[in-house]
Amino acid sequence: MSEVNLSKLKKLFQEKKYSEIVMDIELKTTENDRSPALHNLLGVCRASQKGKSDRDVKHALNDFEAAFNKDNLGEISLESLCNHIRLCAEMGRKDSDLVNNLLVSEKMFLKAEKKFSENERYLAHGIDLYKYLLKHKERISVIEKILKLGKLNKVFGSVYITSQMYLDNWNQKNFKEFQKKFSQIFGVFDAKKISKIDTNKKKVKIGFFSPDYRQYHSITYFIKDLIKDLKQTKFETHGLSLLKSNEHDETTKYFSELFDHWIDLGDKSDQEIVNVIQNQDIDILIDLTGLWSSNRANIFNTRVCPLQISWLGFNNSSGLKEIDFILADTKSIRDEENDYGTKIYKLPKIWNSHSGFKYKRVFNELPFKKNNFFTFGSFNNFMKINNEVLNTWISILKKIKNSKLILKSSLYICEDVIKKKFEAEGLIGSIEILKKTTRNDFLSHLNLYDKIDLCLDTFPFNGVTTTFEALWKNVPVITKSGYNFNSRCGESILKNAQIENFVATSNDEYIKKAIFFANNTSELENTRKKLFEKILHTPLFNTVEFSNDFCGALDKMFRSVNEN
Repeated sequence: MSEVNLSKLKKLFQEKKYSEIVMDIELKTTENDRSPALHNLLGVCRASQKGKSDRDVKHALNDFEAAFNKDNLGEISLESLCNHIRLCAEMGRKDSDLVNNLLVSEKMFLKAEKKFSENERYLAHGIDLYKYLLKHKERISVIEKILKLGKLNKVFGSVYITSQMYLDNWNQKNFKEFQKKFSQIFGVFDAKKISKIDTNKKKVKIGFFSPDYRQYHSITYFIKDLIKDLKQTKFETHGLSLLKSNEHDETTKYFSELFDHWIDLGDKSDQEIVNVIQNQDIDILIDLTGLWSSNRANIFNTRVCPLQISWLGFNNSSGLKEIDFILADTKSIRDEENDYGTKIYKLPKIWNSHSGFKYKRVFNELPFKKNNFFTFGSFNNFMKINNEVLNTWISILKKIKNSKLILKSSLYICEDVIKKKFEAEGLIGSIEILKKTTRNDFLSHLNLYDKIDLCLDTFPFNGVTTTFEALWKNVPVITKSGYNFNSRCGESILKNAQIENFVATSNDEYIKKAIFFANNTSELENTRKKLFEKILHTPLFNTVEFSNDFCGALDKMFRSVNEN
């Protein structure tokens, strides 16, 4: 074998000639005599090629694993471990089964812990690792190690708060206490002094602030009719989009024409966004995102407008001091109201209303009648699944002998984690995991509810959009009531749908309700008929009534801030 020319490889790497590097290393070395650094470089180049195939990815992952093992926990081991996790996560974002290689990443990660347990880079990659493995407790533990190192920042703080929402380890007071500390790291932008809203002026300007004006994002179904209805009122609507210019699609175009005014903010800095909003003289600013990814939540630590509201996208408090109100309802927030750190405005019926779908509704017959087996289903984002949820579902399947469970997620994660859990219980034949539906085939997604007799909600992080979808398709949902806004969304939806007998208050009651309806299909069928006939007239889909309640709420909230 001829010797590898490292200076040549460096030059090729700078020129992004990755395929040439792969060819050169493979030609001049064997796997046995390849150094850890060359294995890692080979993996990076395979993974960086344009149009890389699954075969390239598999080889790259093998290269990273070989580099990790050969370096015996040196710096190349850390580098290759991080590359392995990062490439697997990329496969998850691309809906590829190769994300399941994260099980290999985890073995490497645990082996590396004895050397890198206080290394920030190592720990930060653990956040992604445990996200895709659905190991919420381990993910939280990794973040806590980062925080103990004094590394609290906006990203780690946001992930810590949102990760706690998938478990019930915290009560709402815990959220409030951490958010006090977290909010202190947010700066304040330069802003003009704010005056009161002139309640008598002809038009009150209201801005809807979001990065999600794109195809089939759930918020689009909840604001579409509202924006239309506001045209008949004193409110002038402004769509404030945080999408990058290259992320626009047909839905972006639709909303850009629906709002009275549209402003693209995605390519601007936070200070520039504050300037734009103030120059537009926006009176009411509504944050539709909260602490989720791609947000600009720190803007709401500055008094930009007279009235600033959190609604729809983040059903908790962000902890930022300049949010005046969280918009909720009487069923989703109860005795813990003072533990949000922000005032709560409770709408009389429900905190949001769905605009429905453009497709004709057809009565969805109970699949059990033709299948002769009972089918449960959950189409919630797999991130909302935890061990408590899985154990509850397993108990149900064990008690209903002739039953199956269909799962489907908008987020592609390491499905082998779920499969292994059911396999260990002898139930691998009782579950079916459906592939993610393409964005251009939404009707196929809706029609999948035709396979489901009864939906099972996740907890404590309830489904919202999926529950609305199921009820629109006249499929009931069993939910479990929780301890705060985020964990009572299902309860609010089902009570407003007038099927409160599907709300459980404990795991045991959840299981009993599932067993009851599986064994009493005539009762279930009556509920399905009721949903088909009446659901569109309930607060869930009565967007005109909701728009009236929403306008009334805005009036009361800005009068309240004016008084104070």
